[in-house]
Amino acid sequence: MRIVFRLSCLLLGLTSVLPAQPERRQVSDIPVPPGCARIPLPLSSYPAWLRASRLKADLSILTHDGDTVSSESYRVLAVLDRPLLFRDDLEQCADWCFRLWAEYHREAGRLNKLYLFHYNGRRRYFSKSGKTFRSFLRWAMANANSHSLKNGCSLVDSLDLLPGDMLVQNNSGGVGHVSVVMDACADSAGHRYYLLGYGYMPAQEFHLERASPEYGPQGWFDLQGIYQYLRIHFGSFGRPRAYRFP
Repeated sequence: MRIVFRLSCLLLGLTSVLPAQPERRQVSDIPVPPGCARIPLPLSSYPAWLRASRLKADLSILTHDGDTVSSESYRVLAVLDRPLLFRDDLEQCADWCFRLWAEYHREAGRLNKLYLFHYNGRRRYFSKSGKTFRSFLRWAMANANSHSLKNGCSLVDSLDLLPGDMLVQNNSGGVGHVSVVMDACADSAGHRYYLLGYGYMPAQEFHLERASPEYGPQGWFDLQGIYQYLRIHFGSFGRPRAYRFP
């Protein structure tokens, strides 16, 4: 009994000095690579809102019909804590861009400024739609895609990427792919690194992809790594180009 008691005391003493494992409650809790710091962002901006996005406690990705995506499909760094809104196969890659942009406006009290796109990229404003927030999102997801983002958003110099910027791959106007920059940091020499996320097909929860070492350090992508990753994994959809909501 004394041995057990002394061993228990030793274990308790040991655990009291071990550092607690960091709990990643939001994107900003994901550690940056050594020597880096997050790029400052205006507090009320869309990029800052994305950085504060909540994360699920686990790494499971659920599809629209409740199935779990195979763990072999991706290198998952984190999954957004935003369950799918619809049971239909609607919330794919471009649709997540519409949803995040729309939910930022709702949570910021800016619904009077919210617009999404017709298929051709022409803006449609929520305030003039006569729809509820949910039905407005459903309309956009059913009627617009990566082609719409390409036509409706502004091109961005890849050297100026910020959270919220989208890497759109769509050559034909049909099926394409969109990835979203979710955070950005830089080292003292000015080299930038990024967290990249996306939804996919069938409609599924939005996850952040962990960069393997050839694409960047500590799970973050460097700029060359982003384009290399997208060309290798989604090159059939076209060359990635960076866009931003105007």
